[in-house]
Amino acid sequence: MIKLIRAIRENYFDNTIDLSKLSKTFLLWGAGLVLVYLANIFLIRLIGLPKYGQYTVFMNWVALMSTLVVFGWDGYLVQKIPGLPQNTAGKTVAGTLLKRAMLTFCALFIFGVLLLFTIVIIFNQPLIFAGKHSLLYFFFLVFFFTCISYFKALLKIFHIVRPVQWIEEFSKPLVLLFILGGYYFFHKPLSLSAVYFLNIILFFMVTLLLYFFVHKAAGKKLVLRERDEDREQWVRKCFYFMCIMLGYSFFSKMELLFLGYYAKNEDAAKYQLLLRIADLVLLPDFLFNYYMPQKFSQYFADKDHHAARALYRNAARTIFFLQVICLAGVAGIGYFYLQSFKIAGMQMYILMMVLCSAQLCYSFFGSTNLVLMTSGNEKYSFRALALVLIVEAIANKMFISSYGLIAAVYISWLSVLMYTLILYYYVQKKLKFRSPLTGF
Repeated sequence: MIKLIRAIRENYFDNTIDLSKLSKTFLLWGAGLVLVYLANIFLIRLIGLPKYGQYTVFMNWVALMSTLVVFGWDGYLVQKIPGLPQNTAGKTVAGTLLKRAMLTFCALFIFGVLLLFTIVIIFNQPLIFAGKHSLLYFFFLVFFFTCISYFKALLKIFHIVRPVQWIEEFSKPLVLLFILGGYYFFHKPLSLSAVYFLNIILFFMVTLLLYFFVHKAAGKKLVLRERDEDREQWVRKCFYFMCIMLGYSFFSKMELLFLGYYAKNEDAAKYQLLLRIADLVLLPDFLFNYYMPQKFSQYFADKDHHAARALYRNAARTIFFLQVICLAGVAGIGYFYLQSFKIAGMQMYILMMVLCSAQLCYSFFGSTNLVLMTSGNEKYSFRALALVLIVEAIANKMFISSYGLIAAVYISWLSVLMYTLILYYYVQKKLKFRSPLTGF
């Protein structure tokens, strides 16, 4: 048994990522996820399933708006900075790049605020996700979401992962759990506005802490005063990255947004809870992607396709192996989590397993999206998403209004399968990477 474990570690983990880093990251992220699950129990008992559905739809629109404001810079910086020239002191010259990112952020955020303010206040047209009273909350949350996206991208380049986890994925849900638990045990009423305001405070604190780490790391490894002569068409590149991230956000949450659009708030709440459970199966892929973007970017920048191919193969096999274990665990504990919200039943359990099984597709075909984005082939990720989103939107329009949660789950499963198949086709066509599990 010991020899088998050692062989698995040497052949898969050690060729992919430092196992000691991964194990600590896994435990920390898992602990944070448990805190989020517990906080959801208190939140739903305080405001009820329908309002929880409204809240999740609102927060997903915040995430979508922040993706537009980021304009793909989070992905472009990860791809571009490792290949930038260095000065005589060994620091990367990134003044021009970061100045463009800052100006783009300011311009798009101001434009978005003015546009939504005009629609809601002047023309008196309430948005489907935010009324007049919650629009200000929406702007604040979009601003902090955008800042966090920039900071996380920079810290990912500097291989600073665990402090981000401690702040965003452990400390924030711990504070939220403590506050919601206090409201629940002292029988205090809680409104949606109070929930939004609480999120603003928490994300503000996260933004400040991440900025501290970025400032500390950038001072040692980046030069901001010197400018590099970069003639690359960054607008086109960033547009592709933005479309990929925006499409991915729509792709993973489209059914939730359609449920909110048709005012099926209770179904939206149930779907969000199922997505939370499915995150447990996606956990290995999520954790590995903390570390692999910079490794893939460096390999492709050095034109070392052999190392990139080996990383692609080993990572897929390792992630798939871990995801199967996670799926087995979810099959055992998922029912009890649903029972804590009094929504457990055979139909909900089947829907949970269907949605969770879709996550295996991401590892079965390998980290295809990550490979395309770090190798300069992001336009093919954009094409795949565009095609899938059109089909998915049509299916949602046809079936969500009539079948609600059931349609949402099965449409999501088919969309994931279609998306991963198209991505793998492009990876095989452009990079000649074989299927990591089947060898085809």
